[in-house]
Amino acid sequence: MPSDASAKPFVFISYRRQDSAAAARWMYSSLQRTFGMDSVFMDTESIRISDDWSDQIDQALKRATLLMAVIGPQWLRITDEFGRRRIDREDDWVRNEIAHALGGRIRLVPVLLSRTPLPERDALPAPLQRIVQRQAFDLRDDRWEQDLTALIASLESLGFKRRSEKPIRYPKPLVTIAELSRDEIDDALKELATWHVAVSEIPGKEPLKRTELTRTYEFRSFENALRFMSDAVPHIERVEHHPRWENLWRTVTVWLSTWDIGHLPSRLDIDLARYLDAQYHAMNER
Repeated sequence: MPSDASAKPFVFISYRRQDSAAAARWMYSSLQRTFGMDSVFMDTESIRISDDWSDQIDQALKRATLLMAVIGPQWLRITDEFGRRRIDREDDWVRNEIAHALGGRIRLVPVLLSRTPLPERDALPAPLQRIVQRQAFDLRDDRWEQDLTALIASLESLGFKRRSEKPIRYPKPLVTIAELSRDEIDDALKELATWHVAVSEIPGKEPLKRTELTRTYEFRSFENALRFMSDAVPHIERVEHHPRWENLWRTVTVWLSTWDIGHLPSRLDIDLARYLDAQYHAMNER
């Protein structure tokens, strides 16, 4: 039970960007539309530019009456730059968010994606081992809408109030988008020889970083550079995957990454890079 029975029900969504960002974002959107903006917290959606990142997370954890730990297939295995499991690091955000819930009188619900099993007790660091005693909830790819509706109903039983009695349709996210491994990126760059990998901080969310595929196209004129961007728009809209790009006189610089998995390269970025290269070559042959 929440530490304060009079506290307004409030969900904190804990997740790993490299594992479950897409699903977590859709959960956030669905809960927000059902129960209101002030009912749920997710870091990338709730923290505004210039806010202190750690302070906002700390305040949201203190306010939370329920923490949803979103667990996908890679949740336990994700490592840092030194090859260490992130869950074993004492400064890991996800570890500390779950430890906060386990250490206080607040509800904790493991949300298991795509039939991911709950981790074995011995596979977890000691502060998190009691998570295996909490009843988990399955959110399955092939039953997304039904499962999410059931989750909403469970939250109502915990005191969450709907904004409207009208039924809401919960669209299914692309939870199957996966981060490319370094080997997969290297293989793709053998074909996309003019592209390379760039790492930079995300403006307003420092010290968080994004990893992108990037290249610069050069044209005969400023007009051609603009035409290249304009001609690409119908395809970009059709595939619903958008580049970050910049036009400077006769050049267009493109950066590609997938927001839903934490600003990391996915197969969507490789496909869009191929398309842009083909469009560039066709334009130069005219």
